[in-house]
Amino acid sequence: MKAEVCIAAITALLAVHFQSPAENVRQEAGQGRSYAKAAGISLCFNEFSASYRTAVKEDELLNLSLNIDMAGVIPGYCDAPGISAGITYQYVFSGKDYPSGESIRFFAGPGADVGYLRDSGGRYGCMVAVTGCVGLEYIFCVPVSISLTVEPCLGIHVRKDGNDLMAGLYKAGLVYSLYPHLGLKYLF
Repeated sequence: MKAEVCIAAITALLAVHFQSPAENVRQEAGQGRSYAKAAGISLCFNEFSASYRTAVKEDELLNLSLNIDMAGVIPGYCDAPGISAGITYQYVFSGKDYPSGESIRFFAGPGADVGYLRDSGGRYGCMVAVTGCVGLEYIFCVPVSISLTVEPCLGIHVRKDGNDLMAGLYKAGLVYSLYPHLGLKYLF
């Protein structure tokens, strides 16, 4: 039952993209290129992510991610990774375009996360969280970007304990908020 609820929530998050197509795109400095969309990966101490980003308005981006939570798997505490999906609405609040076609931008925004993963106590359960994103992105003169972000997470973790459901603060989300994410995206 818990897995079905988590899968339904993840599907609902991913469906949001198809309801809001990109209308405005950002033009690269003097190059005539427009990158309304991006797809890529990011790595963090505890997770691997695949993401898709699309422009909603000028300097406003919608980022969807599918995350594999490896906390406990790499050191051997548990056998299976957790999985979550997230959505973040990113506002580009500062940036600079260079004549060579490269640019840098700073962004931040709110979001949400839902998944089935392990908390710091070692038990698996469903997690629902309010998240955020603060970061910077360097866009090369080719359609590739590299980013460094911090993604705070405040959520609830619900797990089964015998015949009872136990809900508590998602402690791993608070701890892992301190680790930066290094991302690589292809822009199109």
